[in-house]
Amino acid sequence: MEENTSPRRIRWPDRYNRVSALEVEDEARPVATSELRTLCRDLHLHMQSAFSVIDWDRILMTALATISLVLLVFAFFPYLQTQIVMDQQLQHLFVLKSLTISEFQAAPDRVTGKCDVRLNISNFGERSLYHETSVMSIFLDHELLWVSRTGDFFIEVGDHMLFNVTMNTTTVSVPASFVPTALMESRSFHKPLRFKLKYDGMVREGVSALYEERTHVYVICGWVEMQFIDETTLRGGPANCSLDAN
Repeated sequence: MEENTSPRRIRWPDRYNRVSALEVEDEARPVATSELRTLCRDLHLHMQSAFSVIDWDRILMTALATISLVLLVFAFFPYLQTQIVMDQQLQHLFVLKSLTISEFQAAPDRVTGKCDVRLNISNFGERSLYHETSVMSIFLDHELLWVSRTGDFFIEVGDHMLFNVTMNTTTVSVPASFVPTALMESRSFHKPLRFKLKYDGMVREGVSALYEERTHVYVICGWVEMQFIDETTLRGGPANCSLDAN
């Protein structure tokens, strides 16, 4: 009887395969944990190295320089504003040539007089100027005596003009005013009276249809020392004027 020499296929139980897989997983887990710990340690060392590279002295010096620059700007800001106003005054110049008050009479409750104002106005800017809706006020010390609308006028670049404003004889109520006493003392002791003139109006810069800019102009001329040249007439000037445009 012949023996069967064909090879046999040996089949391992499923239980053996599962045990082998678990053993491989158990061997791989410590390796992965060790690699994770090494990665965390390297990351920590890298962060420490990055922080140590930061130059804190340079950061502090930069912060101090920035603060100093801000403080310097704030310190010079009022000076810059003054320079802007001075530039505006040089471009748009007002000078009080004369102020005359005639028929000047004062009673305990009212003041009567006629005013004549002459202003020299120059335009040294780069655009023509058109003045409109302007009001002129005249004060004796801080007491408002007369207010009047003025006429509109135009002044070209580089021009100079004499602007004349006349306020006809007007009686103003001034109850409990110091004006009568000041007027009497000026006549008796030849003391000058201090007047102040204010010009308040709107200006259009440029008359081109494509570009017009309206600005508010506020001019103060004073103090103007005035003295009697006869029994009822006071005259003073010239005087410089300050201009504020906004």
